[in-house]
Amino acid sequence: MLSRIAQIFFIRMKKVVIFLIIVTNLSCKAQQILTLYTGTAPLSLDVLDNETASNSKSGNERFFITSVTKPTLTVYLPKKGNATGTAVIICPGGGYNRLSIEDGGYDAAKEFAKAGIATFVLKYRTKRDSAYTDFSKAPLLDLKQAIDMVYNNAKKWNIDTSLIGILGFSAGGHLTAMAATTFETHKPAFTLLAYPIISFLDSLTSKTSGSRGNLLGKNISLEDKIKYSPELHITTTTPPAFIIHAEDDKTSLVGNSIAYYNGLIANNVAAKLILYKKGGHGFAMYNKVEDKYWLPEALVWLTLNGFYKK
Repeated sequence: MLSRIAQIFFIRMKKVVIFLIIVTNLSCKAQQILTLYTGTAPLSLDVLDNETASNSKSGNERFFITSVTKPTLTVYLPKKGNATGTAVIICPGGGYNRLSIEDGGYDAAKEFAKAGIATFVLKYRTKRDSAYTDFSKAPLLDLKQAIDMVYNNAKKWNIDTSLIGILGFSAGGHLTAMAATTFETHKPAFTLLAYPIISFLDSLTSKTSGSRGNLLGKNISLEDKIKYSPELHITTTTPPAFIIHAEDDKTSLVGNSIAYYNGLIANNVAAKLILYKKGGHGFAMYNKVEDKYWLPEALVWLTLNGFYKK
């Protein structure tokens, strides 16, 4: 048997090793987090920060944050020597009411960074009563600010400004498509859309989707429904898009992606649409129902269109 002194020594060493492992893991997860604005964000009122985090109540263990009024940009850079010059800004989903910022944000960013792509997770503002002068414009303003920040720091982050794109999940896909069809300066080079909310027209809005109401309120005019439906505003200068969607999605009807894809093709814009038979909504990077991980196909598409070189 070990002596009492030896036992104490091994116990203490075990604690030291555990501590070092914890510190190492924390340091690996640590990322640079940039605030988008100095002081109160445009269109925001000076309210207390009431941001909260919680797990989904639907049993899928997804992590959400709500009441976001202090937007940030989290930086994930590839390892030295592995940078490709390509960059992607990620807009998580959540129906403009919350952000699914872990699986459709940080986890996705790590995978893109491993592929040599500088990646940025945008924590844009979400719906909160009595916190804005006009919430409908706030998320898009946050995305514009994020794109400007990436452009302004491109040299420091080894980014080619002609290769900056946006990835949007669900409502983040709507935000991405709005940027693609409305931004005149710093328009994204390409877009990646995962089960996106695209249209705010009645015919393509699911009864289970709260995105339209959360962004625009209860009484929405036909004019605004048209204004906030990117598929109606595609032109020959709209950025190319890689789109994935499951046909059995009940939250974002698959017609959203089909309409956007058809609009791009009609305007001779490069586009690829991948439809899964099953998968539902919110599968992030991996559709476990069909055992499909879509990043490799996205990288092939980016390569073929000149946006990525391994």
